[in-house]
Amino acid sequence: ERPKTSSFFILSSLDRMIGGPLFMLHWRGTVCPCLEKSEDGAARQALQMLSGLEVKWLRKGRDKGVGGLVSSWFQSAKKGTIPTADVVNSRLKWVDKDDGGPELQIKPKATQQSIDDNGEITLKKQSSGYIKTVRLKDLERVELQDETLIVLQSENENGSMKDLASMHVDTNIAPQVKEAFTLMLEWDGRRRAAIPEEDRELDEKQGIKARAQKAAHFARREIELQTQRREREKRKAHLVTNAGGLKYTALAMAARAASEV
Repeated sequence: ERPKTSSFFILSSLDRMIGGPLFMLHWRGTVCPCLEKSEDGAARQALQMLSGLEVKWLRKGRDKGVGGLVSSWFQSAKKGTIPTADVVNSRLKWVDKDDGGPELQIKPKATQQSIDDNGEITLKKQSSGYIKTVRLKDLERVELQDETLIVLQSENENGSMKDLASMHVDTNIAPQVKEAFTLMLEWDGRRRAAIPEEDRELDEKQGIKARAQKAAHFARREIELQTQRREREKRKAHLVTNAGGLKYTALAMAARAASEV
């Protein structure tokens, strides 16, 4: 069993402290690559790709009975069966939430692009107050349909899949976007599996503040143990230095003094 005072435990705990898992995923790879696993590096690059990405969010979900609603990023939604008002120009944002872990936010932009029958492009204001959110721990499958449609799904109790969010992306990057979402899904699965069961229960009940307090406790304990080890080494060195020819007697005294700490 991994000792709770080890450096590994402290680093794992720091991942769940202030800043959250997404912050630590980005921080480790950019500030200290030596601490980054190869699979985490792929997830970090996926996070970078999906941060700020412009999408056409299907506000009312996809029409599962009709394919090819929008064939590319720059084509009008009038070519499908969904009204233009339900296809919302948006950007993706990722945040760490106290109660739910990493979360995807689909944020509508302030203006909406539309194309009239003559092919002229116009901009009009759109409501940007509502933000669609998807908790990463709820995401279980990523689908790419009709070349541009990204569908984020979770599993129902009966085993069927339900849509969490649907969005169109530029056809030139759609496969990479699907892969990026999949990498984020897999990273979060590994991250949550590495958290001890008692910590997962604490996460659900009390959030980041309690996790930070627990991590700080083990960090302080580790510092205390390191301080005690240094003090023992100093006492040992002092006894040996001042023992003259009684080296082995001094070592025995040092060992006894260490055992009394």
